Amino acid sequence: MEEQMRGQTMDIFQLWIVLNSTVFMSLYILLFIPLKYSYKKSIFICILSNSSMVLVEFFRIKFAFDVVWLKIITTIINIVIIQFTALLLAKKKNSYALFIGLSSSDFVFGGNILACFIFLFTKNVFFAMACCTIGNMIVLLWLVCTIREICVSMICKEVSLWTCLIPCLCYITFYFILYFPVSFEQNRESIFAAISLLITMVALYILVIKYSYMKLEEKRLFWGNLALNAYVRGIEVQSKAVEEARKEFQIMRHDLRHKNNLLIELLQSKKYKEAEKVLYEDIETLKNQKLMTYCNNVIINSILCGMQKKAEEMNVTLTILSFVPEHQNFNDYELAMLIANLTENAMQAVMDLEEKERVVTLKIKNRKEEQLLLEITNPCYKKIVFSEKSGLPISNQGEGHGYGMISIQEFVKKYNAEFDCYVENQKFIVRILIHFKK
Repeated sequence: MEEQMRGQTMDIFQLWIVLNSTVFMSLYILLFIPLKYSYKKSIFICILSNSSMVLVEFFRIKFAFDVVWLKIITTIINIVIIQFTALLLAKKKNSYALFIGLSSSDFVFGGNILACFIFLFTKNVFFAMACCTIGNMIVLLWLVCTIREICVSMICKEVSLWTCLIPCLCYITFYFILYFPVSFEQNRESIFAAISLLITMVALYILVIKYSYMKLEEKRLFWGNLALNAYVRGIEVQSKAVEEARKEFQIMRHDLRHKNNLLIELLQSKKYKEAEKVLYEDIETLKNQKLMTYCNNVIINSILCGMQKKAEEMNVTLTILSFVPEHQNFNDYELAMLIANLTENAMQAVMDLEEKERVVTLKIKNRKEEQLLLEITNPCYKKIVFSEKSGLPISNQGEGHGYGMISIQEFVKKYNAEFDCYVENQKFIVRILIHFKK
């Protein structure tokens, strides 16, 4: 009778751990994965997933608790269910969704190990069950407060399939220590090994995430510096143009008095054609002194002026059609860097052509503060090799080249922009459509 009661207690304890784990795994997935569906629908999917896993575990505990091969099969089924749930809920079916699904199985081990430890040494099943829930709750809250923002905003873009090996290996190790081939209650010493592994795993996760975050920050600063450099170059060109215009205006002002006297003399002498010729010359001079203005946005206009000046130095005809408002819901520095990289790549690509064919057309259009369309076109008579992974052309200029393409790739990835790059009718065309964040 006593043995039967003990068995029923263990069954309840095991089922509680499974139920507790499924609930907290679902919460972890809901909080750390950008969801495809509404919260209401996502929670409903999680309830179905949890019910399936608990039902599978219930039948195993009830009818085949000591069957080793069935224990492995039910574990695999539950892993498949939770991974399917994570991928189903995720807005993007990528490595990050897989990583979070696998990690959720690892993090619930914190409360589970605590519950097993308390149950073995106190024999109080209800206290152990309560500690299981509290332990998982503390772990979840700690993760939300420390790494959720980093994961959702930045790490989600950098996780690879290789990173998923970390939670996989941790789970397998925990499983062998606690449940296979014998359960923790039959081998108490395994609890201490599990606790030690848990601490190591938590430290490893923190180090990996922090390291990834630091690398992303380093990359962000690098491209930010490139953007500032491009902007500074544009400002320098525009400042130089302003200074040259100021000097020429001073010269014109100095000569204005003499020209006025000349005009008076010509008019008094009734030499109207000569006077008209002098006036037309002054009008043409004033036209040539007009500063280049492509749009109302100071930063974008500066970089466009810089690109136009560089095109003149390279004997390239650069046609710019731009509509960018003075203020827009976007980072102007990063857009300036993108424009500079695209334009420089296009101008570099036509340098091998005859001078009359060195024509680059750049179009920028802001659509009602909701989208920005950027298109650049240049002649192309060579065969272009495109990367299967990024869709960008592969640089064949050797080491030290291709950084502009990498920068464009980073921009498109960061802002989830629509990118198209192709050759049509002997023209190389790049189109980027950016959706502004509301």
